Amino acid sequence: MYFIELNIVLSSCLYFSDALGIFGIHNEYKIMQQLLSSLSFADSSEISTKWIEQPLDHFNETETRTWKMRYFERLDLWKAKGPIYLFINGEGEASDVFLQTGILYDLAKETNGAMYLSEHRYYGKSKPFQDLNGETLAYLSSRQALADVANLLEDIKMSPMYNESKVVVVGGSYAGNLAAWMKLLYPDLVDAAIASSAPVLAKKNFHEYLERVNYDFEQYGPDGCISRIREVFQRYDELFKTSSGIAQLMEEEEICKDVDMTKPENKQMFFLDKASNFMFEAQYGNVDSIKYFCEDVKKTFHVNSRMEDNVFLSKEENCFNYDFDEMIEHMRTIDWAMSWTYQTCTEFGYFPTTDSKNQPFNNVPEEFFYLMCTKAYGEKFNEKRIDEGIELSNSMYSGLQPNLTNVVFVNGELDPWSRLGILEDVSYDAPAKMIPQASHCRDLFSDRSKDPEELKEARKYIKYLIKKWIGAGEYKKP
Repeated sequence: MYFIELNIVLSSCLYFSDALGIFGIHNEYKIMQQLLSSLSFADSSEISTKWIEQPLDHFNETETRTWKMRYFERLDLWKAKGPIYLFINGEGEASDVFLQTGILYDLAKETNGAMYLSEHRYYGKSKPFQDLNGETLAYLSSRQALADVANLLEDIKMSPMYNESKVVVVGGSYAGNLAAWMKLLYPDLVDAAIASSAPVLAKKNFHEYLERVNYDFEQYGPDGCISRIREVFQRYDELFKTSSGIAQLMEEEEICKDVDMTKPENKQMFFLDKASNFMFEAQYGNVDSIKYFCEDVKKTFHVNSRMEDNVFLSKEENCFNYDFDEMIEHMRTIDWAMSWTYQTCTEFGYFPTTDSKNQPFNNVPEEFFYLMCTKAYGEKFNEKRIDEGIELSNSMYSGLQPNLTNVVFVNGELDPWSRLGILEDVSYDAPAKMIPQASHCRDLFSDRSKDPEELKEARKYIKYLIKKWIGAGEYKKP
């Protein structure tokens, strides 16, 4: 994988799995740890780790069990009447980095704000149960997580120092959904929100994801890029049609000899792994990384999957293991993967299929993901359960037409997740902002010298809106 410069992957939302997290294809937690260790941030000594007791089930009075949720607090920039900023963490272990840098930190500096960061239930150290399965995960949902955040904010607001403080919530990707939905469901508690790269529309067959990947490589890749990608994947498909072709493919792609590549689900895992390389570049890269990646693909009929973080790569045997059942067992050992995949199976779908003809990839049907859900959590987590969860999510949160104000929806042009996001203004006070040539969650980070001017201007616009909505600091429309 190409890291043209540090901010390519740093543009991602911290530790977010999203479509690439299915089976932990890319260990983004590890990537972020490596990248963040090489950067310098503001002094973290002012940041405190705190815990709050939360109900296991906010909506069932007969359930009396509780658990402890972790959050971070930073107050050294706060002055009387200053706002409260809460960064909502999503589907991964929380880090206090966004209390040291990023748009929330910048806003707090400019408006004398207090900063908080919450960890999502069932992720990181905020676990109601240590053993995760279809039964213990029953209390994992976005609705429960929103109630956790509301409970935390109510607890914070009980302090007399915050009697006149406005509340701003910030989130990216799935947590961007949560930020918008906090304003939707708790308008008396939240005054404004930044929803970055938020796929607010739940959708089972998310074929638009790879359509957007196609657009990115067609628009910004070298001449002939898409046609070469299509040729590579068609060649893979042809090799799978004969036993000799499979043998040739297994040798060329260094697939472990004991993996039965005639099984449909193993074949589909191979194609998902190969497609994920392009998905990664579109979601976390920039126009340069897309160009360089495709130039490499054009030199050969091979897609390189030899990344240190690729969980299909068996270090012991130095080969790629695409055995579906073994990967399910491996997923059971990765808490965030079990938790996030559960949420896709019960609430959102978000399955990046190759069903559309408007993209060059193949052999990843929606049935692959249905099998994943039932194998990981039990037979009742079938297509019907997925459909019911998606219908409930879109009904509860209003999909692409939420009735809310003082929320800015931000998306990057390159980001495939934008296809499920709000791209047009909901209202005058709920605008949408598209950033040219930007990827996933880029707006959440502080300005860097190499950032495009459009990205810097977008951050100015976002800060202007927040300051205007809460009446804090100096603000002037850029």
